Amino acid sequence: MKIIAKLTMTVIFSLLVGVKVVQADYHITNYQQQVQIGQDGTAQIDKTVTYHFDDDMNGVYLKEKLMRSSSGGQPYQWGGMQSVAISKNGNQFQSIPVRKSGSDIGYVESKTAARVQEKVYYPIKANDKIIVKYNYQLKNTVINWDDVAEMNWLIIDDWDRPLKHVKIRVALPQKPATTFKGWVHSDTKGQIAVDKKNARLVITAPEVKTHQKLELRTYFDKAQTPENTNTQPGQRAKVISQTEAQKTIKHNQKLHFMAIFGFLIIPIIVLVMIVLTLWYVFYMKTKLRRAKRRSGVDRAAVHIYDLPNDLGPAVINDRIQQQAEVPQIIVATLMDLIARRKITITYQDVRDVSQALYQVNNEDDLADFEISFMTMIFGKKREPVQQDDFQKPESRVSRRIRQKLGQFQHDVAVQSAKKAIIDAQITRKMTHDKIAILSVLSFISISAIVALIVMANYSDIWQLWLVAGAVLVLSGASLVMLSIQATTFFTEPDGFVEKWQWDGFASMLHDIAKLDDKTVLDVQLWDKLLAYAVIFGEAKTVAKTLNVWANDMNISPSYLPVYMMYSSFGMNWSSNLTHHIQTDVGFDSNVSGSGGSFSGGYSGGGGGGGGGAF
Repeated sequence: MKIIAKLTMTVIFSLLVGVKVVQADYHITNYQQQVQIGQDGTAQIDKTVTYHFDDDMNGVYLKEKLMRSSSGGQPYQWGGMQSVAISKNGNQFQSIPVRKSGSDIGYVESKTAARVQEKVYYPIKANDKIIVKYNYQLKNTVINWDDVAEMNWLIIDDWDRPLKHVKIRVALPQKPATTFKGWVHSDTKGQIAVDKKNARLVITAPEVKTHQKLELRTYFDKAQTPENTNTQPGQRAKVISQTEAQKTIKHNQKLHFMAIFGFLIIPIIVLVMIVLTLWYVFYMKTKLRRAKRRSGVDRAAVHIYDLPNDLGPAVINDRIQQQAEVPQIIVATLMDLIARRKITITYQDVRDVSQALYQVNNEDDLADFEISFMTMIFGKKREPVQQDDFQKPESRVSRRIRQKLGQFQHDVAVQSAKKAIIDAQITRKMTHDKIAILSVLSFISISAIVALIVMANYSDIWQLWLVAGAVLVLSGASLVMLSIQATTFFTEPDGFVEKWQWDGFASMLHDIAKLDDKTVLDVQLWDKLLAYAVIFGEAKTVAKTLNVWANDMNISPSYLPVYMMYSSFGMNWSSNLTHHIQTDVGFDSNVSGSGGSFSGGYSGGGGGGGGGAF
């Protein structure tokens, strides 16, 4: 599965009551809240929050919004903070007093008509575990109607860190409860259990994410709160039940839609695209196979011991789309020109390859791209170049390579196009179609996987993860099959024949160490073999084998300058030179619980609890 990347964000907020919250590394690993409803509708709240800190901090804070719920009634009223206690690193709880001026420990209350905040000063060091217990009251959380009492409360609203292991207990004044129903609205996953016998409900959630909401809506027999002065006329139970039923229906409709979309529509779309992709792969394979059959080369390549033609390694690389790297092209061309005596190499000490000196010998009968190469390496004045100049980024030859490589590429492409063996029209069409299908399949697959993951997270339908995994595997396999499928078509029959011959030549270079008959390769061709071996990635293998043959046949081909470089400087000579050539330019080719529910959506609950650290 495509791995989904994890992002870390640093956020700085200025809160309305003037507390500057510094986003540091800390975690809230446990959140417990006990709510006892009084007969007057006041909520007695015992909240326990466990923090783990990675940085030094000054303390923690608690927020409660006092806005009334959309159900009506009076705004929430702050009943006062009754106590704050802190346990540090497993020690006994310490009661926190109201802060005095200049004290490091104490809490400060900031209150407006809309909200209240308790800022608790307590020195915290990195790696401290802090458990904070708040005990306070909220008034007017319950509305008494003519038939039932209602609580519509946004319990969790604005915490600046995710809350782990959330558990909220709400208890009524009297047991048992004659009527008791509850619903939770949140984007998080969780459960609500309503216990009429013990007149309590319990909400649990593994995590409530940063700034995520959790809202409780419940109603119960109004005899539980006979002293409540927050009253409203009307019959409420039926309205609430109908509203929540509609929310549940909408939620279930969303789940039903997700199930249809996730198990039927998305798989069908992806499968249709995968089938189209596989059909196109089969179509291309068939078209290539028929073209090879018409050209008489619909068989495995056999060893070819002579160069199919000698247009130069750079041109052949472009001609058959070998796609060698830039340094390989440069080294292969350099070796080819040395083999043809156009460039000479001299050295004083075979143990010091860095001082080997390259010089232009003559430029008779050179093609335009070879003239460009000479200018790129030796400059207009054809100045000698030492071996170690290639590995110096700011040497003259390195700067010329970066500056003039484009002209060399162009001239190679022009030379290759003079007698092109690639059918440009068919190749262009097949490549265009391949890219289009790759793009569409990639877009559909990624979109499908993202959609399935989102739906799986939202709906908690774990089978959607299996569908997402199946989409990933099948579409990934199809993309790989299409990506590796060749789209280069050569002319018939000459192009396919020459490509087949070059494949056979490359196969021979790869298997050269296994050849029993050493005489199949003319010694006069050894330098050419070594030059062309570079673009096929077989230079080291060929050099080692030729060196063994020379010893076995007791010959010393001193008239072969390229072979002698390997013999003098070692079998890694060309690979080292390739590695050290300084260029960063690409070489381009031309071609829920009983009695309640837990769901998303909100019903305008009053209040809103938040918090964090500073």
